[in-house]
Amino acid sequence: MEDKKTLSFLDVIGKITPKTKEDEGFERTGDLDDNECMYDICNGSGRIKLPEDSRKMVDCQCLIEKRLKQKLKNSRLNEQFYNKNFDSYDSETKAYLFKPFKKIVEFKATAKMKDALNEPVEQFVKRHYEIIEQNRSVQDLFTSYSEKNLKLLNENKKPVNLLLFGDSGNGKTSFASVIGTYFLQNNKKVYFSTTQDFLDKIFNKTINPKQIARDYDVLILDELFNEYHTDSQFAKKHLKEILKVREELGKITICTSNGNPKDFSLLYGPSIMSLLNGTFFLFMLERETDGRIETMHNNYDDFGL
Repeated sequence: MEDKKTLSFLDVIGKITPKTKEDEGFERTGDLDDNECMYDICNGSGRIKLPEDSRKMVDCQCLIEKRLKQKLKNSRLNEQFYNKNFDSYDSETKAYLFKPFKKIVEFKATAKMKDALNEPVEQFVKRHYEIIEQNRSVQDLFTSYSEKNLKLLNENKKPVNLLLFGDSGNGKTSFASVIGTYFLQNNKKVYFSTTQDFLDKIFNKTINPKQIARDYDVLILDELFNEYHTDSQFAKKHLKEILKVREELGKITICTSNGNPKDFSLLYGPSIMSLLNGTFFLFMLERETDGRIETMHNNYDDFGL
């Protein structure tokens, strides 16, 4: 049998944070069973009496972890990110900030669409953005981003959104998910979805987009630009509405995409691009090799292949 980790009483008290409505609802549903405490601290109830005042009770670490697991389930984040942090990933990924110019030199109106379609991506980027390579590791960068935004949320100030883009295998979804887990661990509500699935649910009326836009502190939309546009106006209308509502309410939106700024501009148009450039940090992530293939090579070694 695996040895149980023993925590001191101070270890447990140090992790206590105020309950959210989600915590209270979780307890009312009876999802918390009376299994023995994995830390041998409580009697399985998830509550501990304070030594200096036996009339007061605090949460045991086992209850805190059960709540977090339930929050992860509710958030739709992949369970593999439970107990993961930014240090769980290597430092091979580089980040480049795309900082939009205040004034863009546009094409002449008579040839605007034709020239825009034919313009190389590199030229489009050069006209619209200053590219700043980040000296900090992506772990340090996204830790700082998360901590600063948590502080802004707690002070009821407007946070800054995040768009991670670049080729497949650069860790965009992983980093977005770890950021989401960080906010869950700090008692914020998180909702994760692919953009396609999110729009499908809106179209089929199985979710209320305005309610999600209002109720969740962090909304993660994975694979932006990859959604299938049977009705592109429908997609653009609801994406714009969600981004605007969340911006007005001071909520965090994180998007990932395999696209590039020219793709976004041609597909979504100036209105949504104004929201992306005006309310998001745009980071391109880049690796010399595909991170998924690197992981697979570890599996080859483990299986002796």
